[in-house]
Amino acid sequence: MAGWRKERLPSPPRGVMTLAPDWVCEILSPGHERKDLVHHLLLLQRAGVPYYWVLSPEDRSLIAYALEGEGYRVIASAAYRQDEMPERVRIPPFEVGEIDLGYVFGVD
Repeated sequence: MAGWRKERLPSPPRGVMTLAPDWVCEILSPGHERKDLVHHLLLLQRAGVPYYWVLSPEDRSLIAYALEGEGYRVIASAAYRQDEMPERVRIPPFEVGEIDLGYVFGVD
């Protein structure tokens, strides 16, 4: 998933995007972890994407990175066991509203 701030992209995107997004959320695929965690991180870092999140539904975990200078640093992380209820979080660039991680991970 990718998102752009309205200031940079006032209308919904159409066709092939040439403008780097302001946020990317990578949803890990079993068996593709190296590509998802290494290749994509380096590609987005090189493109200057300010926020990069890695979401693992299988592990019920989220790691959020923010670009600082030429590299990413972790700004938030969360992981939940099957018997734990995920919480609501505020993570940049969406710190204005809460994100229900229970909903994200499919917990009723």
